[in-house]
Amino acid sequence: MESIREYLVEQIFIWKLLAAARYPLYLTALAMPLAVVFGLVLAAMRRAKTRFLSWPAVFYVEVVRGTPLLVQIFLVYFALPKLGHLLFNSDILTIGPFPCGVLCLAGNYAAYESEILRAGLDAVDKGQREAALSLGMSERQAFGYVILPQAFRIVIPPIVNDMVAMLKDTCLVSAIGVRELLKTAENIGREKANLSEMYMAASILYMLLSLGCYFLGKWVEKKLKAKGGQELPAGKFEH
Repeated sequence: MESIREYLVEQIFIWKLLAAARYPLYLTALAMPLAVVFGLVLAAMRRAKTRFLSWPAVFYVEVVRGTPLLVQIFLVYFALPKLGHLLFNSDILTIGPFPCGVLCLAGNYAAYESEILRAGLDAVDKGQREAALSLGMSERQAFGYVILPQAFRIVIPPIVNDMVAMLKDTCLVSAIGVRELLKTAENIGREKANLSEMYMAASILYMLLSLGCYFLGKWVEKKLKAKGGQELPAGKFEH
């Protein structure tokens, strides 16, 4: 046991890795709620009957789903500052590495959450809306108090699945200098010439973090899931 402890502390630098492991959690905790909210806006726009609202949402979803997340991160981090200098001659569009990571993760996953939420909204029985309206509710009240809560209960499993996927995708922000888990493991590995061991240690920590998110999501699902209600498959839509 003593030799294992010495190996973890002196060779793997486990305490540095554990300190860096908080960044995937921070990124996911900030980006996932934003993705769900933005995804709900996109879903509502796509369900709108006017093309003025539906077409921009369709365009955004298809463009985001059709391009790699890493490319989107590079475009926001490197291209936006140049555009800001070109248009405004200032740093108004320059975003730091960590906020850029949160923004890109949220914007990317919002495209997928919009499809999940749109399917969830469509899965709610239309009679629920009619019943709410017959009780004197407005369209907005019927959507906010009757349809939306039921839709959220339906889509909890795929959203939990996407949350776990997002946590693993946080490693991509290391490409723009965020010193998260992968970047820290890589730096230590290059310095101590044990890169393969550091990658393995980082992989194990990512797996443990993913399992933690999974069980947290299952607990939330258990609390919110409608008894006997429908559920969508827990897989990402065309990801």
